[in-house]
Amino acid sequence: MVENYVILYYNTSQEMILNRHKEVILVSTVLFGKYQLCGILGAGREGTVFLAVHLGLEEYRAVKRVSKSFLNYEQFRREALILKELRHPGIPIVYDVEEDESYSYLIEEYLEGDSLYDLVKKQGHLSRELTIFYGIQLASIINYLHLAGTTPILHLDLQPKNLLLCHDTIKLIDFGLAASLKEANKPGERYGTVGCAAPEQYEAEAVLDERTDIYAIGTILCYLYTGKFPGLPFIPASSLDRAGRSYWAMYL
Repeated sequence: MVENYVILYYNTSQEMILNRHKEVILVSTVLFGKYQLCGILGAGREGTVFLAVHLGLEEYRAVKRVSKSFLNYEQFRREALILKELRHPGIPIVYDVEEDESYSYLIEEYLEGDSLYDLVKKQGHLSRELTIFYGIQLASIINYLHLAGTTPILHLDLQPKNLLLCHDTIKLIDFGLAASLKEANKPGERYGTVGCAAPEQYEAEAVLDERTDIYAIGTILCYLYTGKFPGLPFIPASSLDRAGRSYWAMYL
């Protein structure tokens, strides 16, 4: 299982086991006449990510499949549309977006590598030099995002688990919360990872902008250099998303 495409998922019910069995049966299927499925990289609440081979190019692809009945389907579509327009060495390439009657498919660059979270867990905190080296790469990616469109694109979920180390190159993944500056500030629920999310992400009326991502960069650098996340200056409100609470529990 490749870390970069694993979606956090705790449900081990019989129903999910049966669904997983069905996914295994799907392996060897050819999608859209060119993507030969050859394995499952991860499965979770949002959907399933398959390892596939492009039959014409003989190259690996990651195929993220999400049901159109999924509650946050529009969020998935937004992620696909954002990624499709981005070209940066630190951002996975989206090659195609496909759909059938029941599902949408995001065809992405296949990445292999450990997350920065796992790297620190395995070997301890990083040296000052490595922290700076990876920090410069991360800052370059975020600077590109903030300047990529007519208005800045905010990632809004920068955290060590969303940063893969691929041959000394940092790759930023999981754009599920990414949004333009205007979209990010529309009324509605806000999400993030406790310990990395900026203070304004906890307030429904607070403005989100480039500084929201920059705050998260600081928490990541702290984690890389010390092996710990900075302490929260406040207690998150009970309205904070459940996913964030799950992430925080694992970071303790």
